[in-house]
Amino acid sequence: MWIFKYSKGGKMNEPEILMFRGKPYWGYKTCPAWLKMRYRDAVNHICQDCKKDEKKVGKLEPHRIIRGVEGGLYTVLSLNHPKSNVKIVCKACHKRYNYSRKLNYQYSI
Repeated sequence: MWIFKYSKGGKMNEPEILMFRGKPYWGYKTCPAWLKMRYRDAVNHICQDCKKDEKKVGKLEPHRIIRGVEGGLYTVLSLNHPKSNVKIVCKACHKRYNYSRKLNYQYSI
């Protein structure tokens, strides 16, 4: 079970601590540029959903699996780590994820 602990300052670019089964993991509320580059390098600049190259679809974006309002952070873990909260997708795939979340929110009220 995840336990989210936020920094006292609440600044967006400061790392936060996530506790999972007694072990700390670091993450960010907003994704710093250096971490975005690290994510894109980790997937060889290929979208994890549609498998298209970054040169064809434009710059890839990090997508939080657990939304920020639910406590999800951009983690410094490797992308294939089971506790990673990030997927690297192209702009079209990212819009698809965000649109489906909006629909789920509208119909759940």
